[in-house]
Amino acid sequence: MASPDLRSFLDQQETAGRVWRIADELEPDYQVARRIHDAGARLLLFERVRGYGSAVIANLAASRELCAAAVGVAPAKLVAHLAAAAATAGRIEVRSEAPFMANREQRPDVIRTVPLMRFFPRGERIYATAGVICVRHPQHGVNLSYHRMMYLGGNRFAVRVCPRHLHQILELGGGRAEIAAALGLHPAIGIAAATSGGPDFDELRFAASLLGGSLDCVDLDGVLVPAGAELVWRGRFTGELADEGPFVDLTGTYDSVRRQPVLEVTEQLWRDNFLYQVILPGGSEHRVLMGVPQEPRIYRAVQNAVAGLRAVALTPGGCGWLHAVIAIEQRAPGQGKNAGLAALAAHPSLKRVVVVDTDIDVDDPTAVEWAIATRVQPDRDLVVVTGAHGSSLDPSRDPVAETTAKWVIDATRPFGARDEEYARVAPPT
Repeated sequence: MASPDLRSFLDQQETAGRVWRIADELEPDYQVARRIHDAGARLLLFERVRGYGSAVIANLAASRELCAAAVGVAPAKLVAHLAAAAATAGRIEVRSEAPFMANREQRPDVIRTVPLMRFFPRGERIYATAGVICVRHPQHGVNLSYHRMMYLGGNRFAVRVCPRHLHQILELGGGRAEIAAALGLHPAIGIAAATSGGPDFDELRFAASLLGGSLDCVDLDGVLVPAGAELVWRGRFTGELADEGPFVDLTGTYDSVRRQPVLEVTEQLWRDNFLYQVILPGGSEHRVLMGVPQEPRIYRAVQNAVAGLRAVALTPGGCGWLHAVIAIEQRAPGQGKNAGLAALAAHPSLKRVVVVDTDIDVDDPTAVEWAIATRVQPDRDLVVVTGAHGSSLDPSRDPVAETTAKWVIDATRPFGARDEEYARVAPPT
């Protein structure tokens, strides 16, 4: 039996009434982006994009509810489920054929068949935003990771490569590497590709674990690619660099223009009537796909630091990246601060952590602010760490040293205090 793909997930969500089909014919430049922005976290299927025959899908993983549906659990159990699945490698079933092999074109003029888009007007750059690059590391096996790809024309892209595993592979190869970029994947595979781990962390086997234990893949000259992909670009990094950006990043602000590696697409493969996936830069799916895969790492670290961990969430207001809320059941004095410091260590991009009691919903910003208002004394409950390495996405960081101040707010009740002194009174019945 074939492993689930994007189409099977879309069918499930349509049955559940979660898909918004848009029949209006829209321009690929700006109009699609505006509709995605206005839809918030709703799953969208654009049936008609001017100049193209393929439909466009967006917001596949734009909410915790959709991520939880992708891996078959309730939203409240998502983080614990991801943490457990990451420790249980699934099976990879290698197939000789896949639907995306139905159509092939050598050295394609990509924009002729694929509705690459302009999302924001500054610079009027054209991007593919949902590409998962599959590449083999000489020592550590296949790596999967998301990368934005700025179209340079013809069959060439400038690809943003952060100093992680793909960057290491390019350094080993003198800037050159053979890769495959897969677009239109089941969102469980997207969650796996967005998850950070050590060099030996196997995103494919993690995806297989999330999908029930196995994942069908195709071996393209030593690079394993999920068989359910809608569109695949085989290609090579040429060793050249080109200006990439400006791009609207996670924070909703423009990222810097940088010299980035050039990718040349040598072959394009696609399913009949392929679905082209886009992720709105700075939109809800961008934030969720960045944030939710980091939460299990925070969960494990805090669980090691305090025994009473109940919930972890990276917040929408913190861009799904810079701010976290953690709920614990206190069992000893000082555990709130321990939990916050463990979270900062687990996710180095974190800037603020609020630790609350279990009566506070970590996903309710009003409840979290209420806890800060009624349970915090700044001289007692605030920890500030200065001069720490911060996220390059934070526009307020020191731009030269890339350092920032980080803080923990212990918004738990004073240990040993009577519950009735700090509990919110239930409404009258």
